[in-house]
Amino acid sequence: MLSLVTVGLIGAGISVETEAKERPSGFYTRGDVSKAPGTRSGYDNPNVADSQKPTNWGKNVDGIVVQLEWASLQPNAPLRAGERAALDTTWIERAIDDIETWNSVPGNNKLGIKLRVFAGIYTPQWVKNEAGSSTLDFKGSSFDGDFPHFWKTAFQTRFKELHHELAAKYDSEPLIKEVSISGCMIKNADMHRARGEYQNMNILIDAGLTWQKDRTCQNWQINAVAGKWDNTWVSVARPHFRQFKKMSSKPSRSDWPLNTSVMQETVETCRKAGSCISGNNSLEQEDKDADAFNNDQHAIYYAASKYRGSSSKAPLYFQTDVKIIQGSGLIHNIIGWGIKNSHVEMIELPTLKAFKKYDDSYLGSSAMQKKRTKLKN
Repeated sequence: MLSLVTVGLIGAGISVETEAKERPSGFYTRGDVSKAPGTRSGYDNPNVADSQKPTNWGKNVDGIVVQLEWASLQPNAPLRAGERAALDTTWIERAIDDIETWNSVPGNNKLGIKLRVFAGIYTPQWVKNEAGSSTLDFKGSSFDGDFPHFWKTAFQTRFKELHHELAAKYDSEPLIKEVSISGCMIKNADMHRARGEYQNMNILIDAGLTWQKDRTCQNWQINAVAGKWDNTWVSVARPHFRQFKKMSSKPSRSDWPLNTSVMQETVETCRKAGSCISGNNSLEQEDKDADAFNNDQHAIYYAASKYRGSSSKAPLYFQTDVKIIQGSGLIHNIIGWGIKNSHVEMIELPTLKAFKKYDDSYLGSSAMQKKRTKLKN
């Protein structure tokens, strides 16, 4: 079933109506993949029995997230100046084939696909060479390496070309329901600038990044990607922007204050694009998060708020925290909290291995499946 949405070409001041795919809803699995460069591409295959995942998990979800490194999609630079780089769509084609196989079995529920393409450290080396890059060091993690200067025109041109090529090939593919936006990412596919990573931010500031350039990039990437995908939903995560500056020691909250007007501005840019879904990549409920939906210092507040009038439903997804148990609460309670306080329709679940480790039957339990039904209705 297709629905009409308005796709706004914001820069040109044009708004046209187009048929779009139905928004993804229910439960999507995010894949249990390594974060090390060269190994992050992957997805959960419902056709393959895996003793580390819940039995028959495919029957209890609505789709999968296919995680892709940009470097795996365009490993080689264009052969000639003025050309776009060729696409290697092996991972995407494989995922489509696997989901088509699953969906073709009588009695199986129909699964969809969300694409999440990672830029940042996962950007092709040739793009880093064109745009410039800086070596960052994330203590005790696998994210270390050369990060592209995403605020520069050379990077943004290539990122926009990537989505031009992807959309030309897959915008009409009915199984691909949503594409995430992560051009301005640093560490994860959200736009968070953590105070604990101030030393890396110092390096990027020395390379030319400013708060204003970062802010501009956040809004640019939404319009750039939404403008390429006419029939497919796009999504952007975590409108949580601290007004950073260079520091000689870890900044306090007052040193890097939240800029709430820019957080609102970024969500509103997504809303105006018409086919854009706001999200937050860490739905968790600990003591510090209990009032998140009412606290204008929390990212969830901005992702879930309805800025365009109290009657408008804001397209929204959440990626849960990785833990099944949070304090004394289970993940179905956390999901219920999100449903109660927002218009969320899709949840990216903790890894299937986490469900299996907790209880093989929990994903298919009445507690979880009731929440899945609410998301879809």
